Amino acid sequence: MAPGLRRLAARSGSAPRLAPTWPCRQLDDTSPAGYAAQLASSAGALTGVAEVPAPLNAIGRAFALDDAHAMGQPEAFIFAPIWLIVRPDGSLHLSLRPEWAQKVVAKGWGTVHPFARYMAGAVPPQSLVIYAPRDDDELAICRRIMNAAHCYATGRIGEVALPDSRW
Repeated sequence: MAPGLRRLAARSGSAPRLAPTWPCRQLDDTSPAGYAAQLASSAGALTGVAEVPAPLNAIGRAFALDDAHAMGQPEAFIFAPIWLIVRPDGSLHLSLRPEWAQKVVAKGWGTVHPFARYMAGAVPPQSLVIYAPRDDDELAICRRIMNAAHCYATGRIGEVALPDSRW
C-alpha cells in the first residue's frame, strides 16, 4: 500500500455530483478559495514534476513528469506524461494502482472517472476523480492521495520500484 493510504479515514457526507460530460467537473460541495492553488503548489514541488498545458480541453492545471521520472505503468498517466490535473474547484483527476484506488473509493474520497465507465477501454478504470477538499483536514488527505498517484506514475515508493514499472 502506498504511504499515506494505509490509515485512510472515511470521508464524511455524501458524494458530490459530477457533470456527465467531459471533463466531468464537480458540480457541488467544492473547495474554499485557495485550496486548488495549494494542491497545485504541492504537486509542483514533487520530484520530477513540471506544470504543462492541460490536454484535450481539460479544465485546470496539469502536471507532468520528466522522462527520467515517468517510469510508472501506462495506466498511471492521464495522457503520458501528465499524471495529475488539479481542477479550479479543488477536485483532482489522477490514477492509482487498482488496489489503492479501491481503498480510496471505498473510503469515499473519490470515484472512478465517469469516462472510464462510459468509454470502457479508452480510459483505464484506475482513473479517478478525487473530490474537492472542504477543510484543512481533507486538504491534507487529498495531498496524501496525490502523493500516492505520484508514486504510481514514477513507478516507485521511495527507493523501491513498483511491480511492472520501467525501473
